[in-house]
Amino acid sequence: MIELVDTLLNVSRLELGTFLIEPKMTDIIALAKSVLDEQKPKIEKKKLIVTENLSKDVPIFSVDPKLLRMVFQNLLNNALEYTPPSGKIEFSISLNDKKTILIKISDTGCGIPKNQQNQIFTKLFRADNVRVKETSGTGLGLYIVKSIIENSGEKIWFESEENKGTIFYATLPFQISQNKENTK
Repeated sequence: MIELVDTLLNVSRLELGTFLIEPKMTDIIALAKSVLDEQKPKIEKKKLIVTENLSKDVPIFSVDPKLLRMVFQNLLNNALEYTPPSGKIEFSISLNDKKTILIKISDTGCGIPKNQQNQIFTKLFRADNVRVKETSGTGLGLYIVKSIIENSGEKIWFESEENKGTIFYATLPFQISQNKENTK
């Protein structure tokens, strides 16, 4: 219940434009590894095969680590939640060009029905094929992720095929200007 209330508060802050951004020099590879470590019990329980492709050439740069952690947690949790036992997940981070970092999380899960893909980032939306399964979820995670990514000036998109899996891509600005520190 506390998690749901926190999520709803975050949504309200995002919509009101009062979400505080606190960029700090962050090792996003270490951050990604810590999010993966948090999920190890779930990964082991479902016997999932998780591949990490976390580039060594991604430098430490200025980003809000709390917001980026939310992005990683939501995307990874969805992959874990909707991938059947013994399925595969890949978590990649690379330097896309000299201006952006590319994040890619793919799974061999249930995928998103074609006729509902245009709604996937909508607040409170859950696709029909996951609502019938016994999965938890509020339909707010991807809405929050999209808001965070787009407020950083970058983009998020996906490719999905029902019953085959989904790949989420997101870019991050390589450097957030210092004048955004402690801004809304």
